Amino acid sequence: MDIPSKLAAIEQKLDSMHEDLVENKKDIEELKKRMNMGAGGIKAVAIFGGLIVAITIFFTDLLGLR
Repeated sequence: MDIPSKLAAIEQKLDSMHEDLVENKKDIEELKKRMNMGAGGIKAVAIFGGLIVAITIFFTDLLGLR
């Protein structure tokens, strides 16, 4: 192989790597969005559960209902 053909092969490999990196970047951004949605869901469940516990304690301890 001569130098121009080797350079062409290297350029092709670099282009392929660049395409893969761009695709991986998009996948990582999508994964971050999904993780943030999951974290938001967990926070909502925790807040809702805390409210239920607070209401239950209010009715049972403070009002004397059982």
